[in-house]
Amino acid sequence: MRRLGIFSLLFVLALSQTGCWNRTELNEIGLIAALGIDRGEAGWIVTYQLINPSAISAGTGGATKGGGGESPVHVFSSVGPTLREAIDVSYTESPRRLYFPHADILVLGKEAASRGIQDIIDFYWRNAQLRENVNVLVASGQASEMLKQLIPPERLPGAAIANISRQTDHFNSNYPSIKMYELTRNLDAEARAAGVPQVELVGESQARLESMDQLNRTSTPAKVRITGLAVFRKDRRVGALNRNESIGISWLTGKVRISTLSVSCPGSNKETEKFSFQTISAKTNVKPRKQGDEYTMLVSVKAKGRITESNCSINLGKLSNLHAAEKGIEEVIKEHMREGWAASKRLHADLPHFADDIHRKYPKDWRSIKNQWEADGMNSIKLVLQVNVTISQTGMTQKAFKSGVR
Repeated sequence: MRRLGIFSLLFVLALSQTGCWNRTELNEIGLIAALGIDRGEAGWIVTYQLINPSAISAGTGGATKGGGGESPVHVFSSVGPTLREAIDVSYTESPRRLYFPHADILVLGKEAASRGIQDIIDFYWRNAQLRENVNVLVASGQASEMLKQLIPPERLPGAAIANISRQTDHFNSNYPSIKMYELTRNLDAEARAAGVPQVELVGESQARLESMDQLNRTSTPAKVRITGLAVFRKDRRVGALNRNESIGISWLTGKVRISTLSVSCPGSNKETEKFSFQTISAKTNVKPRKQGDEYTMLVSVKAKGRITESNCSINLGKLSNLHAAEKGIEEVIKEHMREGWAASKRLHADLPHFADDIHRKYPKDWRSIKNQWEADGMNSIKLVLQVNVTISQTGMTQKAFKSGVR
């Protein structure tokens, strides 16, 4: 018994002396703010936007490098035949252990998106360090070039790109943001299609992180801008939608939050006479109906909003004019939805996910048309659009301001 007691005491003492043997010090971690993935002849190209903690803590970093300050991020790339090997190769250049959970943005290069993102999705769901709620965007060119661009007035370009995507989603609904888990869910659904915001570097092409010298500048020579909606069919990028087509898909899928529409003034033939309508709330309901071997999608939209601008010669506060303005808004929304659906059929990508609606209501029938849906089934769909708009506010004045000066 005495020997057993001594052994137990020694075991307890040994455990108390182990400490955190596998700990990682903070100064050994490299925080990744954004990740970019491209495809090249040698395989996968992974680009990292590594946060420079000394520049952030000292306050010398930012959107500029004037005054000799350090850049807030360090951008570098690594190449490998697989994504895992490309990341492992990065340690030949990075002095720190890369930490990915902090990354809020994933930018896919156009070539990588066009070849297929199946491996990227698999890699994200297979590794615990990578976040499934990361915001996904597609670059119009190389993702690596996008991550090299500084975005005033924010210090961290990766966080700035993520915020641009979120603000675009919230304030105009033109190009809805999408996270990795949403992208996976959409591509795994019956429709097998998804829309991803597309970012582009506009302006002077030579304006990059390495050559930014903006001590005396008030505007950057190049800017990151969301210019379209990249369309994925299965796991490949097959094209892109413009603003009107993309907002049409947002109306069809109920993703409109705040959005501004320009509408012609009631009874006016002048293209310059328009008013602006901003939605406050919007709701979309989609019901499939089967008639023989054909399907009709009944899309019902209810929207409420306010007039934020007007140069109409008529008084929009008058009830008859107000109703006419509401009818005009309804027609604009219908036209956007038609454009969005026409673009979906052109690209053979079911962005409104009508396939999922049919599958839920007619599961037996869906099995017989599933294999031909993208080729023929989508083209036979008929849209019945019902839009009801209510103008709840006309603003502080009823009539447009007309100057007496000519």
